[in-house]
Amino acid sequence: NTPKGIMRAIIYSALTGLVLMLALVYAIRDYASELQAAAPPVQILVDALGAGTAKLLLLIVIGAMLFCGLANMTSNTRQIFAFSRDGAMPGSRWWHSVSLRTRTPVKAVWLAAACALVLIIPALWSHTAFTAIVSVNVVGLYLAYGVPIFLRLRLSNFEPGPWNLGRFGKPVAAIAVVWIALSSVLFMLPQASPITADNFNYAPIALGAVLLIATVWWFATARRRFQGPVSYGSPDEVAAMDLI
Repeated sequence: NTPKGIMRAIIYSALTGLVLMLALVYAIRDYASELQAAAPPVQILVDALGAGTAKLLLLIVIGAMLFCGLANMTSNTRQIFAFSRDGAMPGSRWWHSVSLRTRTPVKAVWLAAACALVLIIPALWSHTAFTAIVSVNVVGLYLAYGVPIFLRLRLSNFEPGPWNLGRFGKPVAAIAVVWIALSSVLFMLPQASPITADNFNYAPIALGAVLLIATVWWFATARRRFQGPVSYGSPDEVAAMDLI
């Protein structure tokens, strides 16, 4: 059901996104002025619908962004908990503890929130920092998807699950890896010319710093302590155990 849900989400998002983009394009009133606006989509809504209706629609957009942020926070926290549970993070014993009151990994949630806050602080006064943060997030997400796809291509004895693409599996996987590599390079390129300190894309530096820290941590200590994912046993055993 998980891959089916992913495919349906992609299809529905593509269709609704296409409808939204077509609506914005057909709503353009003054192309030149809207192109020069700080936020062209917002200006299109204001020109086509008036300020009041545009603000109402933007409230819906803000709500959607809030839910996206919460979803990302949930995903990030789940990964922090899983990595720390397996002993693959600094301070693993601290981050994988579960609150007795809420039965959730509260410390991992606060770590995810604090890291996101620290990452976004420079963007409060620097648009260049904001674009770099957006770029490195996209590249990081794509690379996280690309690694297991690439490893699947390397396995000659890979056994597909009950839901698979059949003979199209490998070609689609190869195209995905190539696209991820190409798009990652594009997102790390400068967005203006000539390149200056104000328009330079700092995403490669941020990504390199993360990879450097992870590499040093792995060779310094993690490779000696990390024994692979922790197995919690059968579903009945998992339900009965205390994860504190």
